[in-house]
Amino acid sequence: MGKAGSIKGTLERIRGVSPLKTLGRLSKGLRMSGRSSKGEGGTPSPKGSLGKGSPQEKKKKGRRSSEGSLLRIAGRCKESLRKESLPNGDLNSEGDDSSRRLSFLKMVRGGKLKRESMADRASQSPEEETVEEVPEVKPREPLSVLEILQLVTKRDLFLADTHILELEQECEEAVAMVAVAMSSPGAAVEEVTSPGGKDSGRRKAKDVELLYEALQKELWSVVRESLRSPTAGPNLSLVVQVLQQEEQADRDWAQRERPPVGPRPRQLRLRWREAVGEAADASLPQRVEAHAGQLAAYLERLRSRVVEDLGAARRNAVPVYPEEYRAFLVYVESYHQAIARRLHTITSVSLQVTDTYSLLDWIYNIYDRDVLGVVSVTAPLNRSQLGPLLPSETVDKLELDCLNSVRDKVTNELSQVLEDEEKRWTEMLQVEEYQSTLARTVIQRLQVDLDRSAAINRDLGSRVAQCSLNGLADFLYSFKKKVEIFHETQIEFGERGDGYVSTTIAQVNCCPPFRNFVQRCGQGVSEVSEDSARRANASLDRIEYQGVKVLSDRLFENIRPFFDKLVKRKWLNNTDAYDAIIAIIKEHFKKFRRMDCPPYQTLVGEVHRRVLIEYLRAIMRGRVICTSLKMRKRMASRLREESKQLKVLFKDLESPSSWLDSAVPHLSEIILLEDTPSIQMEVGVLVREFPDIRKKHISAILNIRGMTRKAERQEILNIVKDIENSDSLMQLSRDRALFSEVPVTSEIHFLNLGLSRLALTASACFSGLRPRRKRALKREPSDEVL
Repeated sequence: MGKAGSIKGTLERIRGVSPLKTLGRLSKGLRMSGRSSKGEGGTPSPKGSLGKGSPQEKKKKGRRSSEGSLLRIAGRCKESLRKESLPNGDLNSEGDDSSRRLSFLKMVRGGKLKRESMADRASQSPEEETVEEVPEVKPREPLSVLEILQLVTKRDLFLADTHILELEQECEEAVAMVAVAMSSPGAAVEEVTSPGGKDSGRRKAKDVELLYEALQKELWSVVRESLRSPTAGPNLSLVVQVLQQEEQADRDWAQRERPPVGPRPRQLRLRWREAVGEAADASLPQRVEAHAGQLAAYLERLRSRVVEDLGAARRNAVPVYPEEYRAFLVYVESYHQAIARRLHTITSVSLQVTDTYSLLDWIYNIYDRDVLGVVSVTAPLNRSQLGPLLPSETVDKLELDCLNSVRDKVTNELSQVLEDEEKRWTEMLQVEEYQSTLARTVIQRLQVDLDRSAAINRDLGSRVAQCSLNGLADFLYSFKKKVEIFHETQIEFGERGDGYVSTTIAQVNCCPPFRNFVQRCGQGVSEVSEDSARRANASLDRIEYQGVKVLSDRLFENIRPFFDKLVKRKWLNNTDAYDAIIAIIKEHFKKFRRMDCPPYQTLVGEVHRRVLIEYLRAIMRGRVICTSLKMRKRMASRLREESKQLKVLFKDLESPSSWLDSAVPHLSEIILLEDTPSIQMEVGVLVREFPDIRKKHISAILNIRGMTRKAERQEILNIVKDIENSDSLMQLSRDRALFSEVPVTSEIHFLNLGLSRLALTASACFSGLRPRRKRALKREPSDEVL
């Protein structure tokens, strides 16, 4: 009986075997028969006179023992069970007493006493009946321990607690009597301090503790049931009344001058908070061992249950409690603490990075928005009183795990991806593939961390972006080095087929998505990460530059021989060389168009610029000298026509360098115009549009148009000098290099037109007198330098 488990088991057995109701009817019948005999004038028996006293003596006698204390009842039940288990029963005197008691109970159940009492009433006179109808005022008898226990089991909780408090008061009075008796001499000391008296006091104190255990068990059962049951209100009201009554008892106990030694204060309100916490912990789903990556599903179940339970508590339980209990906050705190315990268990082991992101998102966003935000809509809630779900050290560790995951991806996973891509380049030389999966694979792997961290909070997103950017800069540097090795190897071994062009385009096509990703990672990062962004963009610029150079060089290897045939005397009547240039450009750009923007615009702009440079270089060689107005018109017309075709071609190719198209038309106007002021005006426009043009370029054009008079030439060349020295040129200068890369390869001596013609006539005469010689290599007359 010293252990709580055996006590509770004994209490359960008592409920089934104790004949409380029968004993109650029996005692009532005996009292009624005793009163009847006394009214008839009969002489009470000595036993009755000894057993019955005055009301004051009855009050002093104390509580009816019924079946005795809970400890004695438990012992008797155990003994009766033992006797029933014997084969022939017990033959001692105790067995005779029990048999007589059973026969007497059967007789009572038969109603014999009831019939006798009815016969006595019938024999009385009417006057006596009238006297009997007046109710007798008698003091209320205290309930026995077993009757209090039955009140508890029937959940008449407030009444049961009232009687328990009375029993507890009796125990305190008994202790006080012992203390008084010990302090005063006399025979009373021996009576109070006898072993029987001490045992009785101990039994009562033990009964009080057992009754409180049973009472609290029912109280907290009602608290648990009230969470989901709308009909639990009446019982929950009794719980509140018990709590208030017990709080008052605790206050009264504390206000005494010398509180007696005992279990007070009970603090049932504190126990109620603990019971709510236990109910919350039992209601939430437990952490079940699941496969990695499934933490988000468990957290969703947790969120749903918390919202459901707190909603039910607000509807069913909270309105029953007084306002000073702050019941809703107690429920929220209980669930909050239950969740915190589960999250602590989850974080005690290592998690996959996907589970780490799910947990951080739940802590930072989902719990605050979808749990506390939902339950506080109808009931205001001070969230600062709840505290964090996890310690800051644990949250910092989870965030560090995310950063370490990004670093591991860059150093291990992405390095392996780059190795696999380098092997594919060798395979792509045999086929034409213009797209690579490298950029998409790398970005997809890093994008997961960026998106999830940014969705959690801005600080974590910035840290993950910075870590991704630092690793990406190193990756792109390795990518650039492998591209350089690839081009060096192809040039060394001469494998420059169609597969080489497509592989180069595929490499360049990786740059735009990488550049956009670098820009996104660099938004809002620290100055330290700006250096990583610059390194990453420098690597991408180098890859694009190499790709554009390789493709443009490949194109000009095919069209450069045709430029050597332009702006010759034969060129004035034959367009084959120029047509070949246009055809080759169009053919190459059928593949070059597979390059993505903006590298494609860089490529077509570079080809446009180099075509114009080669065309101007052919003009500046001065291999055609116009000796008549008709010849100048033919040459100017041809230049305008080819310039127009180039403009249409590169417009179709979507070149961003349309500013180049006006250079050749200006030169054709200088060749065609007659008067010096008009030529000066055209030269001024040309110089303003192309600030890098020099006097040697204008001089070569004047030579082509046949202007040999020194004074006119100097007036025109002074325009170039004046504009070069003016401030307006500095303001209008643009970063457009065209004529600076066009050399003037031949200088024509300035002879007047008469001397020129004389030289031509003399040359023709001498050539007619010389014998003709066969030459292996024939040169056209227009190729001779005059």
